[in-house]
Amino acid sequence: MQNRFDYQNGDTIVALATAPVASGVAVIRLSGPRAWEVGTSVCAALEGVEPRRVVFGKFVLGREELDEGLAVGFCAPASFTGEDVVELQGHGGRAVVQAVLDAVLAHGVRMAQPGEFSRRAVLNGKMDLTAAEGLADLIAAQTEVQRKQALRQLDGALGERFEGWRTAVLGLLAQVEAAIDFPDEELDVLADAALTKAMHALMADLTAALGEQAGARVRDGIALAIVGKPNAGKSTLLNLLAGRDVAIVSDIAGTTRDVVTSVLDLGGFPVTVADTAGMRMTEDVIEAEGVRRARKQAERADVLVVVVDSTEGEELDEELAELMLPGRTLVVMSKADRVEMDFPAQVKVGEVGHPVVAANLTEPEALRRILPLLTRMVADVGGEATESALLTRQRHKAAVEQALQSLGHALACMARAGKSDGSVAELAAQDLRDAASAIGSVTGRTGSEDVLDVVFSTFCVGK
Repeated sequence: MQNRFDYQNGDTIVALATAPVASGVAVIRLSGPRAWEVGTSVCAALEGVEPRRVVFGKFVLGREELDEGLAVGFCAPASFTGEDVVELQGHGGRAVVQAVLDAVLAHGVRMAQPGEFSRRAVLNGKMDLTAAEGLADLIAAQTEVQRKQALRQLDGALGERFEGWRTAVLGLLAQVEAAIDFPDEELDVLADAALTKAMHALMADLTAALGEQAGARVRDGIALAIVGKPNAGKSTLLNLLAGRDVAIVSDIAGTTRDVVTSVLDLGGFPVTVADTAGMRMTEDVIEAEGVRRARKQAERADVLVVVVDSTEGEELDEELAELMLPGRTLVVMSKADRVEMDFPAQVKVGEVGHPVVAANLTEPEALRRILPLLTRMVADVGGEATESALLTRQRHKAAVEQALQSLGHALACMARAGKSDGSVAELAAQDLRDAASAIGSVTGRTGSEDVLDVVFSTFCVGK
């Protein structure tokens, strides 16, 4: 069966490259060997025009005028997809866009599949898979840090990191294969301490990359949980941070039964703030489930805010104290306007001190005191993402895990041979090939159609 993405048979594709909503301008993109021919049929002003030169003209179907606007063409391979590309930039009304699309389709062009333009760019060597993922993340970015991380990935930083690992594995493979290809030379490759040391160093680098969480946290959102006893002011704090009424606030203890969330931008980082049920012993089945979920939310959080009702004293509940994260927990003493006491700058749990803010959470002044501390903690959690090319997707982690497993098998094989043994060397070489293939799957250096399907299935049609 013919692959739906096989364009080598001469397919030319078209799609709306801008959002499918009424707008001032809409861009319709064609890509493929007939892009110029069809583009010129729809917009005669393109006839004989140099590549990359923008012209103004009418968009027509036969003798019927559909719209007017700008048109520009690109010649392969100097285009986004690496093929001939034409873009028609007209008005963004839905009826206008559909009419121009129908005019293009009438010339034997087909509609693009989701992500097919970017897929063609990868297949034509214009970018690797990590850069394509960076492009998707750049389009979806909602905060400044997400934008920077996605742009760095689009520029090839993550691809370079994986290619460096793959090159290192291939270097190790070349040494092992020397024992296989030149058995008469009696090369004692597998017993070479330098080879073993290099493999251990590479595995240490891959293991460290697996431990990096900042990339995924920035892409998916940093988790911040608000916990405390019932009626301490957790929901009031959530509403204060969100700047709107997200959670119901009441003087009745136990109002919050489930986890209520809101997504915020703190210092450019995407943060999912979760208000949880008050933690206490209860015989109410529904409230008990809320408490269980609150505890689970706290255990999974990257940053924790513990709200303490100052009218009940500054003593921390033992259960809450056990959940507190060193360096990533803020203690908020709520209802501070109702008591006369000197609040400490921090509270200690064991040997670890946690900063304290005493405030009336119904006053805007509280936000000005709490926000800088939270923003600093969030930046500490996701800070690596502003400096390095980090693993951002589960498939990146899975590939590194698979490579580590294969490298571990290769080391085990080498340990069984005191001298280079042909069969052992062949087993170790295959493990190294598997490791290189796993790492190469991230950038697309394996030619696997399955990998391409996974990556581009989430793209919009116009990319």
